[in-house]
Amino acid sequence: MKTNILALFCICLMVACVPAKKYNEAQRQSDRYRSQAEECKVDVNLLKKRAKQYESDIASLQSKNNSLEQDTTLQGMRIRTLMNQLAILENDLRLLAAQLGETPEYKALMQHLMQMQNSLVNSEDKRLDTEKAIAAQKKLLAETNTALAESRDEVARRENELANKQNELANKQSELANKQTELDDANERLSAAQRDIEDKAKRLAELEEALAAKDRAMAELRNTIANALVDFTSDDLTVTHKDGKVYVSLEEKLLFESGKYNVNAKGQDALRKIASVLGKQNAALNIVVEGHTDNVPFSGQVIQDNWDLSVKRATSVLRILIANGDIPQDRIQASGRADTQPVDPSNTADARRKNRRTEIILAPDVEAIIKGIESKE
Repeated sequence: MKTNILALFCICLMVACVPAKKYNEAQRQSDRYRSQAEECKVDVNLLKKRAKQYESDIASLQSKNNSLEQDTTLQGMRIRTLMNQLAILENDLRLLAAQLGETPEYKALMQHLMQMQNSLVNSEDKRLDTEKAIAAQKKLLAETNTALAESRDEVARRENELANKQNELANKQSELANKQTELDDANERLSAAQRDIEDKAKRLAELEEALAAKDRAMAELRNTIANALVDFTSDDLTVTHKDGKVYVSLEEKLLFESGKYNVNAKGQDALRKIASVLGKQNAALNIVVEGHTDNVPFSGQVIQDNWDLSVKRATSVLRILIANGDIPQDRIQASGRADTQPVDPSNTADARRKNRRTEIILAPDVEAIIKGIESKE
């Protein structure tokens, strides 16, 4: 019984471990997806910040580009104005040269004309530099727009990846919740099994104690019966205590004549003493009277065979026990064994003598012991 309880406990532990392993695996996967989702969030936030920075850079470049284009427009207007003024001066200079020749006025006009030509050259250089700056700014603006588009694509991709990770995380959390439920159910079943094992272990301990007490009582009963039969020799009978039972083995010559089943006077005396002891027993006993014969076939006018003889002898002994002791009839039975259970299988006269016997087997009522334990709960 102890082995069965330990096996049940091991099975319960194995059954509980399966959901626990599944729960731990689901927990690890959930933690992994949660970590990946957090990393995606960080990446998306960084990409969004980078995109905002690109947008700010584009706005700044656009502003600078607009300013440069405006400067270029102004420079062009100034150059056109200077060119108009230069044309007028050149025309005036030709007129004056025709009228005055090499005069101070002519020289002054020539000097002014040269200054205007220098100013025009400087303005043209500035306009060219401005156009180069505008071209560089436009190139930078195009590159920034490309980087912004790439950042927006990356943000979209990472946001999609984040959404997928969040979905996976939600699924894993749902799976984790299911595994938690399974684990809780398994733990509840394990707890119930452990309580059941503890209850069974307790009942087993109580049963073992009760059986041990019964075994001690049966040993005392064996001594009591042996003392009651002290006037008889070991050639007539033996009283033994084995496997929690008491065996009273009565030789054929003590009870019966050969081929007969009526108990003689000496045998009746022995049976009355046994019945007296059994009648004083308060403990619940199951009593079996077994008749045994040798292997020599037998038949007569009344007896058909060894089976019939063994049953009739056991019945005769049973009636004497009931008549001489307060023995409940529902606790005693007669059984014929013929020659099926010899104590000595050798085919000798002494072996056949040993095999011709009647056994009174006294056993504690285990069911009554179990019921008594259960009634205490």
